[in-house]
Amino acid sequence: MSEKKHTTPVEEFKGKMFKHPSATAAYEGLLQAMGNEFSSEIIILTGPTGVGKSTVATAVGKAVLDKSRSRMEVERDFVPVVALRAVPPTSGNFDWKDFYIRLLSEQGEPFSDRKLYVPRQMSLLHDSASTDHLENSVTNCLRRSVEEYLRRRRTKLLIIDEAHHLLMVSNGHRLECQFETLKSLAIETGTTILLSGTYSLLNILLHSGQLTRRSQVVNFGRYDMRCKKEAHNFQRTLTYIEHLLSAYVPTKLNVDVDYFYQKSIGCVGILKDWMTRCLDHAIQEKAPQIDATFANRFALPNRGLMRILEEAVWGESELADVGDDLLLDLLKHGLLDTRNDKPVGMVRRKPGKRKPQRDPVGGHSHGTK
Repeated sequence: MSEKKHTTPVEEFKGKMFKHPSATAAYEGLLQAMGNEFSSEIIILTGPTGVGKSTVATAVGKAVLDKSRSRMEVERDFVPVVALRAVPPTSGNFDWKDFYIRLLSEQGEPFSDRKLYVPRQMSLLHDSASTDHLENSVTNCLRRSVEEYLRRRRTKLLIIDEAHHLLMVSNGHRLECQFETLKSLAIETGTTILLSGTYSLLNILLHSGQLTRRSQVVNFGRYDMRCKKEAHNFQRTLTYIEHLLSAYVPTKLNVDVDYFYQKSIGCVGILKDWMTRCLDHAIQEKAPQIDATFANRFALPNRGLMRILEEAVWGESELADVGDDLLLDLLKHGLLDTRNDKPVGMVRRKPGKRKPQRDPVGGHSHGTK
């Protein structure tokens, strides 16, 4: 009989998952986006840093697994959910080769770090014929191995956490290639890809109308105290966290709601990480209670919170829809060239009229004599 693993109070508190209205809305939004029939499309779960996106993505993956239990018992090779984290590159651009190796390794595929096509292996022999350079690419081989794995395992959902790391590339062309790679992976395998990451993921949408058409965005927003309902929901969440902490150390948070909102910018993930630090130090120091005065020692600095909040406000503005009047105006008039206030792409030159060009200077004549 195996011994039960002992967990510390801090580990126990950190591991507690609980529902709150903003997380529930994001969770239900993801399930609705996926629908009953999974399709080869991309779903983006986005929100500010520290709001709890990873927790919600994990919960969605668990829901898909639970729904697939009976089929998994019959089809032993059926893997409905594959989840991994996108790792930032050490330098330069995002490393797809490393991504593919990590995916295959975490799924237990053997020799995932040595995937080579047979033609390349045969080229080591003196009498082997020359092979196509594309076939010699280890990255392309790994990509096809990933596609084959997802097809063979009939994977329904591929979750990529910290997916904003995919966008760590040097230029706009590479950014477009990142989307094309993801789109191809979804189409070739028939798998729904869930990208979970910060608002910087919206940069993909800004560079590709095609991705806008083939993807759905679910926003996991922070609580906004300017909205009476959201202010109430944040206070309820803070009260519940106070209740959880009180099981270990006397805690008094709810009397300073505005303070805890300000120092978490309305993100429950930031709040919980902060309270985890407080609990750790309160136990070490045998503090009489956790309150605003004690918690202030372990809060994130305002400069860091400002940066997170600026990114959040930018993302919220990008997600805000425009009115019908702007859409109709664009349909009727096109984009205006700010130099002459004429629609771009809708003006036609008269027959025989030459294209605009820079004429030589210095007294040269252009007409025929």
